[in-house]
Amino acid sequence: MDELAQIMSEKGASVLLLQEPSVKAGHVYGLGPATRCFWVTEHPRSAVILLDSGLDALLLAELSGEDLVAVKIRNAWMECVVLSVYMSPNENHESVLRRLDFAVGQIGDTRVLVGGDFNAWACLWGSGRDSARGSEVALWAASRGLSLLNRVECGPTFIGGRGSSYIDLTWASADWWTNAFKWCMDFETSSDHGLITVQIVRDPDTPEESTSTCRFNTRKGNWKVYRAEVNNLLVDYTLEHSVVEGGLSATVGELERVLGQAAFSAIPVRKNARRRSAPWWTPELAALRQDMIQGLRKKQHCMDLPRRQHFEQQYSIARKLFKTEVRRSKRRSWRTLVTERLSQDPWSLPYRVLSKKIGPDGTVGSIRVNGVPAQTWEDAGRAYLSEVFPKDAPENDSAEDSRRRNQVERPLDTPDSPPWTRTEFKAATGSFGRYKAPGLDGIDMAMIKESTEEFQDALLLVYNRALELGEFPAQWKAASIKALLKSPDRDPGLSSSYRPISLLAVDGKLLERLMLNKLEPYLVPALHPNQYGCVKGRTTEDAITTLMTMVKGRREKQVMVIFYDIEGAFNAVWWLLVLSRLRDLMIPSNLYRLMVSYFSKRRADLLFRHGKVSTEVSRGCPQGSVLGAAIWNLVFSQLLCDLGVEDFSGVAYVDDLAVVVSADTAEGLSANATRCSGIVEDWCRRARLGVAAAKTQALVMKGKKNVRDSLTFAVGGELIQAGLTAKYLGVIIHRNKSLEPHVNLLQTKICRAVGLMRGVRGSSWGLQFSEAARYYKGVFLPTILYAAATWWAKPSKRVRDKVQSLQRAALIPLTKAYRTSATAALQVIAGIEPLDLVLDGRVAVSQLNWPQRTLAEVHPQLQAKMNAEDNKAAKLREVRSWVREEWQSRWDGGTTGRLA
Repeated sequence: MDELAQIMSEKGASVLLLQEPSVKAGHVYGLGPATRCFWVTEHPRSAVILLDSGLDALLLAELSGEDLVAVKIRNAWMECVVLSVYMSPNENHESVLRRLDFAVGQIGDTRVLVGGDFNAWACLWGSGRDSARGSEVALWAASRGLSLLNRVECGPTFIGGRGSSYIDLTWASADWWTNAFKWCMDFETSSDHGLITVQIVRDPDTPEESTSTCRFNTRKGNWKVYRAEVNNLLVDYTLEHSVVEGGLSATVGELERVLGQAAFSAIPVRKNARRRSAPWWTPELAALRQDMIQGLRKKQHCMDLPRRQHFEQQYSIARKLFKTEVRRSKRRSWRTLVTERLSQDPWSLPYRVLSKKIGPDGTVGSIRVNGVPAQTWEDAGRAYLSEVFPKDAPENDSAEDSRRRNQVERPLDTPDSPPWTRTEFKAATGSFGRYKAPGLDGIDMAMIKESTEEFQDALLLVYNRALELGEFPAQWKAASIKALLKSPDRDPGLSSSYRPISLLAVDGKLLERLMLNKLEPYLVPALHPNQYGCVKGRTTEDAITTLMTMVKGRREKQVMVIFYDIEGAFNAVWWLLVLSRLRDLMIPSNLYRLMVSYFSKRRADLLFRHGKVSTEVSRGCPQGSVLGAAIWNLVFSQLLCDLGVEDFSGVAYVDDLAVVVSADTAEGLSANATRCSGIVEDWCRRARLGVAAAKTQALVMKGKKNVRDSLTFAVGGELIQAGLTAKYLGVIIHRNKSLEPHVNLLQTKICRAVGLMRGVRGSSWGLQFSEAARYYKGVFLPTILYAAATWWAKPSKRVRDKVQSLQRAALIPLTKAYRTSATAALQVIAGIEPLDLVLDGRVAVSQLNWPQRTLAEVHPQLQAKMNAEDNKAAKLREVRSWVREEWQSRWDGGTTGRLA
C-alpha cells in the first residue's frame, strides 16, 4: 500500500477503487490518517478511497455490500456515482451481478462509473473466448446502457503465473458528455493486476460552482501592507452615508469588503491541500521499485520453466529489498520529522498525528432519513438541520405563552445604556484569540486585531449605532454549521450523533462580547448559587464537591443522586423564555431592543464542499457564540429554583443537571425521585425542551444494599433503575465511593498520552528527555490530576499500586528503559515523584488554595506537618517537602530497582 500511495500522489489521483483491500482494524494503512475510506463490512472485498480533500462524498450504504461499494461524489463541475466491484473467480457471480444491477437501477439519472475485478472473459474486451460469466456481464451492461471504457490495444489487465487475461473492466453510463474519459493502463505496481487510470475531462459547457468559504492564512500575513490597504479603502467610507443608503447591514457589508479586499492584497488564501509525495520517498526507492517491477515482468512473460524459476528468485529478492528499504526510509523520515519539528514546536504536526487529532472530515451524509440512508447531501442536510434546530410553534402556545409573546415585543421602560467606549472595545477584542475560525465572510480575529485604528473606530461606531437602533446586523446572524461526530462509537446514521458548531462572523462575536459585558451585572445575580458552568471563578470541581457535600449532609436513611440529560439543550432554547427572563431583570431599554433583534431572523447554513443547505432558525443558542452559555444559564436557573421550592437540591454545570433526592424508606425515595423527575419534565415542557430518559442515570449513595440494587423511578413514562456507577463531569462516581472505576477510566484515557511518548522517543533516537518530559507534564499529568481533589479520597494500597502502574506506562518510553525495569527505578531515573504521592500533594494544595472545592481528605501525616506551620507559603513548602521525604522513605525501604 505504501507503493500505491506514492503512485497516487505522482498521478494526482482523486479517487481510488480498490478490490481485495488490505484492511486492518478498520483502516487501510499507508494512505494517511486524513484519507476518507468507504466500505460497509468488517472484511470488505471492495472499497472506494477518496484522496482529494476537495470532493464531496456520500456513501450509498443501502446499495453497497461486501463485494460492491457505491459512493456518490461531486466537485465544482461534476457529480457522479462510482461503484467498486469484485467478483470472486471461485464463487457464484449471480448475487453480485444482481446487487450491481439493483444499484445502477436505483441511482437513476445520476452519471455512473463502474470499475472492478470482474474475473469475466469476453471477446468484447479482448479475451480469446466468451465465458458464461463474461456473456452475462456484457448483456447486463448493454441492458443498462453502459459503455465499456477499456482499450484492448493497451493489452491484458492481468498477467499471472499461468498467463494473462482481460478481467478488470471499467464501464460508464451513456449520459456523460463527449470525450469525457481518458482510459489507460500500466503495470506500475508489484501487483499482477495493471493499474487502470481513468481521467475525467471537464465539460467546457459546464459552469464551475462552489459554495466553500474563502479562508485566509493569517499566520503568514503581511500586516504592514494589509494596514496600508485598509486605510486606502477607508478613504471614501462614511458611516452616515451607508446607514442612510442601505441600513446597518449595508454598512457592515462595506466594512467587511474593506477587510476582504485588503486581505487579498496581503494575506495568502488557504487552498485545499493536494496529495503530495510521501516525505519518506527517495530516488533510491524509486530505483528499487523499478528493479522490482522489471523482475516481476520478466517472471510474468517467461514461459520457460527453469528460467522462470530463476526470475522468480530474482523478483523475490528485489521485492524483499524494496519493502525493507521502504520500512527503513519511513522510519528515518519519521524520526527526522519528530526531531526537527517538535524541537521547535511541541504541538506541531507529529504531535497531532500521534494524538489522532488528524483524521478524515466527518460528514452528515451518512444520516438516515425516515430510517433509510440519505440519497443526496441536501436530503441529509435538511434532515440534520430540522432535528438539531427545532422550530418555534406559536400555534402551540398556551394563553400564558401568548400573553408573554405579546409582552416581549413591547419595549422596556428602563434607562438606556451608554455607548461603548474605545477602552471597552479594546478589552473585548483582547478576550479573543487571534485565530478564531471565521464565519461565512472568511474574516478571522487576526484581521480585526491587525486592522488600523481608523477601521476599529469605524467598527465601534457601527456597534454603537446597532445599540442605538436596536438592530443586530443580518450578516452576523448567519451561522456556518460544522457538524462534528461526538465520538467514534456513535452511530453516524443518527442526527443526534453530531454536535452542531456554529461558526459566526468574528465581528459579530465581538459585538456579542460587548453586549455580554453590559449584561453580566444583571445576569450574574440572577443565577442560582449552584450553577457552575461558564461562570467566572467556578469549575467542575466546585460542582462535584457541592453535589457530594449535599449527599453527605442529608440526614435521611436513603439518599440518591439523579443525573438528568436535557435533550438538545443549547439548540432548542426557546427565545420567548429568554426575552421574558431578560425583561424580568429590567436590563437597559436599548440593550433589550438589541437582544430582541439578536433573537430574530437567524439563519444556519450547513456547508458542503460544493453545495449547502440553509434553514431559518427560530430557537436555540448557537454553539460557538459568546452569548450562548450565559443565555442558557439564565434560563436554566429557573429549574433549579423550582426544584428548591419542592425541597430538592440540584447542581448544574451548563446543561448537566444532578439532583439529590432523599427519604427514610425505599418507597418514599422512589416516590420522591418520580416527583423530582416530574418537576424537571414539567419545566422542560414549559421551556419547549425534553428529558432523555435513556441517558438518565441514578446512584443510591446511602441506603441498604437491596435498595441500591433494585430501586426504580419513572422518567417520561419509562422506569429508570439505579446503577453502580455514573459519569459526572468526567469523573466516575461509585455508589460505594470506590476509586477503582475512575482509575480504570484513566487507564483508557492515558493510552493516547503513552502512545505519544512512544512515538517521539526511542532507544537511539528522538527528542531529548527535557523535550519529551513536556508531554508527561502537559498531557499525561493533567489527565490524571483532573478533579483529583474530588475523587482521590482514602485510596487503598491496591488503588495506589494501580495508579503507579499508570505512571510506569508513561515512564518507560520517557526514560528509554526496558519493560522489565522496576517502577521505583523509573521514578528515580526520571526524577519524577510517585504518582500517588503527587495526587496526595495535589489534594493538600487544593485544600490550601481552594478549600471550597476540595472533597478528599489530606493524607494524615501531611496534614499534621501542615498544621505545624503558621502561614500558607510555609504550608506549601511543607507539601513539597513531605512528598520528597515520603518518596525517599519508600526508596530506602524498598528492594527493587537496585543493582545486584
